Amino acid sequence: MFIRVALLFVLVTTFIGSVDTDIEKITVVPGEKVTLPITIKNDRDYERDIPLRAKCDPLICRFSYNGKWVESLSLDANESVDVDLSIEVPSGVEEKVYYVYVDAGGGLSIRVSVEMPEKPLTITPSISGIAIEAGDTVEIPITVTNNLNADYVVQLSAVVPEGWEYRFKENNMEIFKIVLKPEESRTLSLEVETSSSSDVGLYHVAPMFNKQTIKLDFRITETHRGEPGKIKLKVYGKNGQPIYSATVNISRGEYRTTYQTSETGEVLIELSEGTYTLRISKDGYYEKEIEDVVVKAGKTNDLGTIVLEQKPYGFYLRVYTPKVSATIGAGNPVYRMRIENTGYSEDSYELSVEGLPETFYYKFREEGGSEAISEVYLEGGEKKNIYLEILVPPNAKTGSYNFTVFVIGHDTKMEELQLSLSGEHRLIFDPLRSFMISAEQGSEVEYKAILRNSGTSSVTNINFTITPPSKWDVEIEPPFIPAIEPYDSHPITMRIHIPSDQIPGEYKIKLTIKSDQTSMEEQIRVIVKEKSSASIIGGAIILLAIVALAFIFKKFGRR
Repeated sequence: MFIRVALLFVLVTTFIGSVDTDIEKITVVPGEKVTLPITIKNDRDYERDIPLRAKCDPLICRFSYNGKWVESLSLDANESVDVDLSIEVPSGVEEKVYYVYVDAGGGLSIRVSVEMPEKPLTITPSISGIAIEAGDTVEIPITVTNNLNADYVVQLSAVVPEGWEYRFKENNMEIFKIVLKPEESRTLSLEVETSSSSDVGLYHVAPMFNKQTIKLDFRITETHRGEPGKIKLKVYGKNGQPIYSATVNISRGEYRTTYQTSETGEVLIELSEGTYTLRISKDGYYEKEIEDVVVKAGKTNDLGTIVLEQKPYGFYLRVYTPKVSATIGAGNPVYRMRIENTGYSEDSYELSVEGLPETFYYKFREEGGSEAISEVYLEGGEKKNIYLEILVPPNAKTGSYNFTVFVIGHDTKMEELQLSLSGEHRLIFDPLRSFMISAEQGSEVEYKAILRNSGTSSVTNINFTITPPSKWDVEIEPPFIPAIEPYDSHPITMRIHIPSDQIPGEYKIKLTIKSDQTSMEEQIRVIVKEKSSASIIGGAIILLAIVALAFIFKKFGRR
């Protein structure tokens, strides 16, 4: 009995008063905050404190009165006041029905249904269809409006055709998520990059804002499938000057290629479609790498100006003619090179050569100078032309010689050079007497001469061809000479058989000499005379004729 009286007393003292509201149920969305008016009354005839309590987990509930958060109120007898019940729905709460239980001088419950509307956003694109070439990039403004009475987090994505790319941008920044305030509108830019290999036809792009989406139409009017693309860039120093002959190394998987910038620092590179890595370097500058450079078929990707930072020390060595050919005895071969101090500090450079034969010598000299130098001094940014002269001995052997030139400053540069030496091939036909001989009809004469090699290289496989007068028989010994070394000689003999009935006069024999390296022609004059016996017989005949005439004159002259 005592326990029942005590419980009744507690209940009476606890719930003396009342709490009331006109709202029994509400519908909200995750992240929303709502405020409900509640009337609290002290039904007692004396002043008392009324605690304010609400059970609403996982929602967050608080009471406010006159703009301040309160946990209890002191009310006079029979006094009533209006307070606000603030209900905050966390953004990640599960969508379902929750109940809020209020205990404030009395009790009540409020049904809270948490659910997201099917279309919390209004999505309005400024363009819904566009006609472009394959490979073009376009930006389409899209306005997104939050229809909720709560902050709304929106994930941005899109479904695009294969090979196409997209990005959302706001204030020139790429974004993938935004937060919209209640009833806020934002205009975003959807950038769509089409594939150069897309065929002509109609394509669709579906930008997505959480689960909501729209459809945009793209008509490709021209394709660039199979065409090469281009990369364009400029390379400058921090001083604003273009960097000449900077090296641009391009790589993609196993593929490698290299280009050089022009005097204006520009370079235009033609490549097949794909994504490449560029490494830009220059002696005296720090290397710069650019990854994920996209080349689209039929399009030019202009990377703009690439700025390289200069090193304090560095230089560039360029040999204009790394391979030189020369003839032994015809002057010394010369290599022209340029040394450019690409750093911003002065430096001295030692010059040397390694790999030449012991009998060869060399000397460096500056442009316009004749004195030998072994070192050159350059201010930062200065460049000079230097000449390397190779002193070739007269007895050098023909062939190719490889050697290395070294330039040593704070850095070391070397360049492989090649010298190809050939000899001078010069044959001289030297008769022992002269180029003219005399002989009688029917006689055989020998004509002797010396064939000399007055050049600086061997003459090989020497052949002789004789063109004599008709019916003459001419032989040469030897008919073939394997080789004649420089400054050496070889005797030759011609045997000439003159026909006995050859009319006396002057005749010519043409001698053609051919070798692997050179050829020449000579003419030998032959004076043919009558036989000596023919003169005697002729004289006898004349004498007999005179005697006969004298006899006839003596016998018949007196009559």
